[in-house]
Amino acid sequence: MFTLKAGEKKFLAIATIVGFLFVAVVGTAVTLLVLNNDDEEVPYLQATTGKSLVHVEPTILCEIDLSNCKKGAEGTFAPRVPVPAGKSIIVALSRGIFDAPWALTLEFLTPRGFEQQPPEFYGPDEKYSFTVRSTKERLLTNIEVRLPSGRTDTAGAPITRGFWSINTLPEGTQVPQAFMATSGVELQPYNG
Repeated sequence: MFTLKAGEKKFLAIATIVGFLFVAVVGTAVTLLVLNNDDEEVPYLQATTGKSLVHVEPTILCEIDLSNCKKGAEGTFAPRVPVPAGKSIIVALSRGIFDAPWALTLEFLTPRGFEQQPPEFYGPDEKYSFTVRSTKERLLTNIEVRLPSGRTDTAGAPITRGFWSINTLPEGTQVPQAFMATSGVELQPYNG
């Protein structure tokens, strides 16, 4: 049989204690993470024009089967982040948006009126942020991010289960009354 010397016994005892402590710490950390995961953060957008950072909550957010819908707090629809001509806005998406299929729609004010681009669709983990430039010929007026549900409407298009919007109309912009009817979003005059 084989015998351990006193130093080897001491090392083995210390290594065993360290191993048990390691397992206890890791087990506790995993348990805390699982328990805290019940309070998952609501998906959001972060928008910046370089001067300010705005946290954008969803206007509405449902489960993929359109159950458990929650409306955003008062004032969550289209917070203002003015983007002057010649400037850009950077928008970052949180988990819950970028790790799911999502769609981006941009609206611009042009000399011909409001023009909404067709939605751009992205797959999970395909895009985490985007930048949009506003120009004199195409003033960025609105950004919409949508999460599709597992259901479709009668035309076969996915029904939106999550919606975020940002009003980017530059301060002091005069919108001709004739153009207001063509806008897909209700724009209010901005009084700085």
